[in-house]
Amino acid sequence: MVEFSYEILAAILVLIFILALCFEYLWLYILSRKNEEADLQKGEINARIHAMLEAFLYSPTLSSREAELDALFAYIGEDPVKKDEAVIQFIQLMRMSADLPEEKQASLGRLYERLDPVPFYTERLEKGNRYEKSYAARRLADFMAREKIEEIRPLLDDKHTDLVYNAAMALSELGDEESVVAFAQKCETNRRYSHRVLLELLQAYSGDRVRMVRRLYETCDDYIRATAVKAYTGDRLEALAGLYMDGMDSRDGNLKIACVKALAQFGDPKYEHTMAVALNDKNWIVRLAAVSGLEKIATPTALEALVHATQDEEWWVRSAAAKAIVQIDEDLVYVEQVLGGYDKYAADAVKSALYKQVKMNGGALQ
Repeated sequence: MVEFSYEILAAILVLIFILALCFEYLWLYILSRKNEEADLQKGEINARIHAMLEAFLYSPTLSSREAELDALFAYIGEDPVKKDEAVIQFIQLMRMSADLPEEKQASLGRLYERLDPVPFYTERLEKGNRYEKSYAARRLADFMAREKIEEIRPLLDDKHTDLVYNAAMALSELGDEESVVAFAQKCETNRRYSHRVLLELLQAYSGDRVRMVRRLYETCDDYIRATAVKAYTGDRLEALAGLYMDGMDSRDGNLKIACVKALAQFGDPKYEHTMAVALNDKNWIVRLAAVSGLEKIATPTALEALVHATQDEEWWVRSAAAKAIVQIDEDLVYVEQVLGGYDKYAADAVKSALYKQVKMNGGALQ
């Protein structure tokens, strides 16, 4: 009798499990169908608004443009989804507005007046859930609504990582130096925000980048300092050259590498000696960055330093130095010097670089 009861209980439990599984699949199917319907509806809205904006922009007369605009806003009505889609398409049009005739640029100005997006997203920033707040902050940044900085700032203290990230990105795009510095300081102790997040944040900054790097140098640790240098290496900020020079003496390897790479980007002969000294650094990545700088400088003394670098113990440094010599030594003087030397590894590196260039140029050395 006891054994029979256990069998019944097991059967009931299996039945319950199967019913729960069926219910879960049914629920997922319903959600999937709803998402498909929402995507289809959004696609239809997108296409309709796109067609109406085309009709508005390419209407031949002022009166016909106003009529098309009235039709567009009659379609949008009070629907926030439609209005948001119209704003997104407006942003896309603005990004290519420099290529549009003056008349169409004026039409975009009129469209902006009717859309009036800043109050629309301000309301969502104030009353929406955290996802709507995140989205609204980014849209306000698209319109450089700097007057909304004070309203976005409190979001940096929210407990939700995604909301904090989007608020920080919006404030960076709006050029809010204090908020960006505060977020960077938060990243020192809170590794939920990765190196990539901080890098993206700094690259979005629309304010004075030289001043930003200096602020971060004054208030943050070497991890943040190195990230700041990396973020703006491509900007070639000459005003920060002295700071980079100081950073090359840092005990922090990451900061030293970042500063050498940043200084190398200038390709200025006045930094030739600094690059040559960096070729003797114990960190091979520093030496590799110095090779890049010497290649850009491309003076006879820089070439001599590169010849020395072809003898480096690290293959990557030898290879980069050989490639640099082949690229800039048009008379092949230094190439022959390496090939005729006693260092087999240096000669092999140059031969490999020559072979790759000849192959890339279809059999010709250029």
